[in-house]
Amino acid sequence: MKTQLGGGQKSPESSLESNNFSKDSTKANPIKAESINTDSANNFHISQSKSNSTKDSAFSLDSIDYFVFYDKPFLKFERLLETYLTTAPRGFASFIRAIPVWLKEKLFLKETLSRELSALYAELYPHKSKQELKAFKAKVIERLRFSEHHFSHASGAFYPSPFAESAILTIDGVGEWSTTSIAKGEKVREGAKIEILKELHFPHSLGLLYSAFTYYTGFKVNSGEYKVMGLAPYGTPKYAELIKRELIDIKPDGSFRLNMKYFSYTYGLKMTNARFDALFSHLKRDSEGTLTQEHMDLAASIQAVTEEIMLALARTALKVADSKNLCLSGGVALNCVGNGKIYKALKSEGVLEGLWIQPASGDAGSAIGCALGFYYENLREQGVCGGVDYSKNGAVDLSLRGNAKAIQNTESKSQKMDCHAEKSARNDVDSIESAMLFKTKINKAREDSNSKICDEKLPQRDSANEAHLGVRRSEAEAMRGDLSRKAELHLADSMRGAYLGLSFNNDEVESALNSLGATYERLPFSQVLERTAKALSEGKVVGWHQGRSEFGPRALGARSILGDARNTTMQKQMNLKIKYRESFRPFAPSVLSEHLSEYFELDCTSPYMLLVAPVAESKRKKISEQEQKLFGIEKLNCIRSEIPSVTHVDYSARIQSVHKETNPRYYALLSEFYKLTNCPVLVNTSFNVRGEPIVCTPEHSFACFMGCEMDMLVIEDFVLYKENQSEANVRKYRDLKESYELD
Repeated sequence: MKTQLGGGQKSPESSLESNNFSKDSTKANPIKAESINTDSANNFHISQSKSNSTKDSAFSLDSIDYFVFYDKPFLKFERLLETYLTTAPRGFASFIRAIPVWLKEKLFLKETLSRELSALYAELYPHKSKQELKAFKAKVIERLRFSEHHFSHASGAFYPSPFAESAILTIDGVGEWSTTSIAKGEKVREGAKIEILKELHFPHSLGLLYSAFTYYTGFKVNSGEYKVMGLAPYGTPKYAELIKRELIDIKPDGSFRLNMKYFSYTYGLKMTNARFDALFSHLKRDSEGTLTQEHMDLAASIQAVTEEIMLALARTALKVADSKNLCLSGGVALNCVGNGKIYKALKSEGVLEGLWIQPASGDAGSAIGCALGFYYENLREQGVCGGVDYSKNGAVDLSLRGNAKAIQNTESKSQKMDCHAEKSARNDVDSIESAMLFKTKINKAREDSNSKICDEKLPQRDSANEAHLGVRRSEAEAMRGDLSRKAELHLADSMRGAYLGLSFNNDEVESALNSLGATYERLPFSQVLERTAKALSEGKVVGWHQGRSEFGPRALGARSILGDARNTTMQKQMNLKIKYRESFRPFAPSVLSEHLSEYFELDCTSPYMLLVAPVAESKRKKISEQEQKLFGIEKLNCIRSEIPSVTHVDYSARIQSVHKETNPRYYALLSEFYKLTNCPVLVNTSFNVRGEPIVCTPEHSFACFMGCEMDMLVIEDFVLYKENQSEANVRKYRDLKESYELD
C-alpha cells in the first residue's frame, strides 16, 4: 500500500505530530517500458550521431516494441493549473509565460514525440518508403506509454542495481506531484516489482529548498547546486538553526514541511521573496557578485540541513521497506557529500549493508528507469523481450536483449489532467500549503485505479557495472572490511561502468582529425600510456578521450581532463585556465581501486564518483596555527595532503575508484602513472569548459582542446600536442572561449 508523505502549513497542531507522512492509502499498480528524451522546455530532440547511431547499437528502431516517456504530462499540467488557481492573482505573470508552451507542445506530447521519432527514423533509414514511415509513426502513437516521474526514478535506481531487494529513496525538485518518495523493490525468479510506500508532495521539496539557496547565493537554479555543495566547506553552518526554525519543519523520520511564506516559486519567476531576503539580512548575491564569508556560511548551512534530512529519510526508508540495502535516485542523490554521510552513519549503526546510487540520478537516468519499469512489470511475463539472466547478485541485463530501448530522457514536463476533483472541499483555503496538501490527497485517492505507467490519452491536433557500495545481505558478513573482495563485485550492477555512450574506432578518429587539419601521432597504446603518464608527471594538463562516453553528469575516465594530483598549483591552473570556472571549486580524484583505502577513509568502492570521504590521515599534512585561522577562499592557499589538488579545504574528496574490468585503458594509464611516480591518484574533471556539455565526438574534443590552455590531447591511439598544431587552427580556435555561455 502507498501512503502519502507530506503537505500542509506548519501549525501548532502539526508541530505535535511525529512525522509528516499522511495516511492516504492507494494501490500501487505494476508497469513496464522504453524511453524517450526531451532536452529543453519547448523543443524536443531525439538525436544520435548519424555516423555512429547504428554501429554502436544492438537494436534497430524497427525492433522496438514500446516507447516510454518518463513522466505524465496531464498530471504535471494539473499541478500547474492547481498552483496558479490557488495563488491567483500573484501567479499571473508566471502563468502567462508557461501556458503558451504547454498549449503548443507539452499537451500534445504524443504527437511531438511521434513526429521527432519519425524524423529520426527517416534519417537513419533513408531507403524506407513513405508507407513504411507512416506505419512507423502510427506504431509510435499506438505503443507510446507514460510513466510516473518518481516511479521512473525508482526503477532507474533499483533495476540496474546489484540487489535482489532494496529500499529505494528518491529525492528531487518535483515530478508530477511527488518531491520525495520511499519505495520497496524486489527481483525474484517469478518476477520483479516496485511498490511506492510513502511520498511527499509539492510544494514541500528538499530539492527546491536547496535550489532556493542556489538562487539566493547567485548561482543558476538546476545547474549550480553542485557549486553550493562545493562552497559549503569554506563556511560554517551558522544559519542552520534559523533555517530549521523559520523555513522548514523537520520530523524525526525525515519528512518535512516548508514555510511557504518565504518562497515564491509556486507563483513567481523567482525562487524566494522579500521576506526570505529580510530573514537573511539582505545577503542575496548577483551572479557575478563577490562571494563573501556570509555566502559561504549560507552554503554550509543549507548543506548541513540537507544532510540531516537525507540521513533521516534514508534511515526511514530502510525501516519502512524492511531492508538493509538502499538505492538512491533523483537530483538530490547527486549530493555526494550527503551520500557519503548516509553511508558512513548507517553502516556504523548496523542498519545498512549495501548502497547503490544511479550514476545518472537526475532526470536522464529516469529514461533507463521508465524503460526497465515497463519491461519488468508489464512485458517480462508475456515473454515480449528475451529472458533475463538472474545471477546470484540479482543483476539484470540493461540491454533488455535488444527489444526494449531506452532512447533517453533528460528533462521533461508533463502532467495528467483529471476533472473528477472534488472542488467543493476547498473551503477556507488561505494558503498554498493547505491547498496543495488537500489537492495531493484527493489526487492520490483518485489515482487508486491507475497504473504507474499507462497509455495516456493525450489530445491530438488536427493535422496530417559495479556493486558500488556493497552487496546483498547474505554476502555482507564475508565481505565486510574486505575491500579487494568488494572490488571484484563492482560488475554486479548493470550499468557497465556507466560507459553507455558513443565510441569511435581509430579509423574514424583519424578521418576526423584529418578533416580538422590536426597534427597528430598514431602510436601503439603502450607508447600512448608512457607519453601520457610522463606528461602528467611533468605538470601537463591532458584531455583523455577513450571508448564509450559516460552516461550521466560525471566524467569517469572516458571523456576526462586529467592532471597530477600531487601538483600544488594544479587546482588553480585547471579552474582558471582550462575550465574557466570559479577558483573555489574542488576537483575529484581517480584512484586505482586496490589503493582506495590507502588514500581515503572509505571501505567500499566508488566507481561513479558519487561519494565524498575524507583523505586518509596518513596522507594529510599539518597546517600551521596561522593557516588554521584563515577564512573563506584564503583556505585554498594551504597544502593539506600529499594530493593537494584533490583535497578540499575540509580534507574531503569526491572519489572515483577505477577498475580494470570496466575501463581497462584508464586503469592502465593510472597504473603507468603509479609506476612512474608511486602515486595511484590523478585529478579527473569532465572534458568540457564551464557551461558546455561534456565532449562526445573527436571533433568536440579537438575544439575544446584548442579552445583552452590544455597541453596534450589523447584520442584512442592518437596523441596531439598543442605546440604542434598549425597557426591556422590556433587562430581559428583562439576566441572559442568567448562563445561559451558560462553558467
